[in-house]
Amino acid sequence: MIVLRRYHGVAGAKECLEGARDPNTGLVPKTDGGGYYECEMDPDEFATRVIADVKQHGDRIVRALSAAIDGVELEHFEVPSSAIDEAERAVSREDREAMKIAADRVEAFQQRNLPKSWFDDERGYGEVVRPIETVGCYVPGGSAPLASTVIMTTVPAAAAGVSNVIVATPPGSDGLPHPAILAACKVSGVHRVFAIGGALAIAALAVGTQTVPRVDLICGPGNVWVTAAKLAVFGRVGIEGVYGPTETMVIVDESSSPELAAADLIAQAEHDVMARPVLVALTERIASAVEDCLRGQLAELPRTAIANAAFENNGAVIVVEGIDDAVAVANMLAPEHLCIATQNAAELICLVKNAGGVFAGEWSAEVMADYVAGPSHVMPTSGSAKWSSTLSARDFVRVMPVVNFTKQQFLNLSSEAATLARLETLNGHAEASMLRRRRAMGE
Repeated sequence: MIVLRRYHGVAGAKECLEGARDPNTGLVPKTDGGGYYECEMDPDEFATRVIADVKQHGDRIVRALSAAIDGVELEHFEVPSSAIDEAERAVSREDREAMKIAADRVEAFQQRNLPKSWFDDERGYGEVVRPIETVGCYVPGGSAPLASTVIMTTVPAAAAGVSNVIVATPPGSDGLPHPAILAACKVSGVHRVFAIGGALAIAALAVGTQTVPRVDLICGPGNVWVTAAKLAVFGRVGIEGVYGPTETMVIVDESSSPELAAADLIAQAEHDVMARPVLVALTERIASAVEDCLRGQLAELPRTAIANAAFENNGAVIVVEGIDDAVAVANMLAPEHLCIATQNAAELICLVKNAGGVFAGEWSAEVMADYVAGPSHVMPTSGSAKWSSTLSARDFVRVMPVVNFTKQQFLNLSSEAATLARLETLNGHAEASMLRRRRAMGE
């Protein structure tokens, strides 16, 4: 029977934060694929080795490591368009329609948040917004075919105007990704799909091979191996962020439904044994009621073992004295998903400073954002919501400042530019301004 660790007040929340398990641990399984990686490594060492080998050996090492790690012999990595079309036909009409509705809503949301080019004629400056040209979106494999992650990463890129949207995702036993993932690629308008998984996929996208194009930016969630590889390639290519296991915080008061709160916590706990479900309760009674519902609902869940492990590893109940303390706890932990299931939930949005996404009221179930609400479900984790944002079309554009002075605008500012240059003892800078100034004034 699950017994969640209990903490009290804001001070207890600090203890809860400090006691969370570090998800970035583990070992690479030993493999015998051509003698590569005979010894176990931590994620950073593994990433460094894989990137170097892919850069040196290209497709040959990708093929060897795919066989060693995934157990799949691949002659070709790129999924042919015929296989993608067949996968789309293989999924049910209901599934295709749900994917299309989700993709349409995500596109509409992302179109609203794109920055726009602008120019101020009076001041002679502005900005030009340009999309990134080639983006690699990583879609995890594992025990669940995450078709939604295809939509939540590729559609924002397409909305931004990215010319080449590429997906990398692990192969199944037949050498092809799951049909649901391929169908989602078709619905989302993905340009190319590669059946490569894990750190190997990140390395191939970052350095390029004879088959896999080198991209400009890599996005998408993954396990500790993917995260280590993304960090290792940053600088060669861009990355939009790094992600730990999923997190959900649900705030409840006496008006909240304990059944719905429990369901929202379980919905994230079933993702991963290291997921972090946290309940913030304004009374002991509602906390206990939610725990009772958790036990009942978990007993009937197909992924019970995963969810139970998540609650045992990182689950917690934090009992606070009032709504101000509840919001303070949320701002301190900066959860990926913050579900406010209290009275007047919408009025509390303005108090939230740190969260990946806010879900106000019991009808705004976080599961809706996972699939159909509109925002991407790729959200900052592990407290990174304090400085980063949810994946969006903004991640796939660059903003270039433009200066286009008239002669008079230059004259109005050139003396000050030279003065500041001399202050820094950069006389060449100063002369670059003053030479133009003298010429402009006919001297």
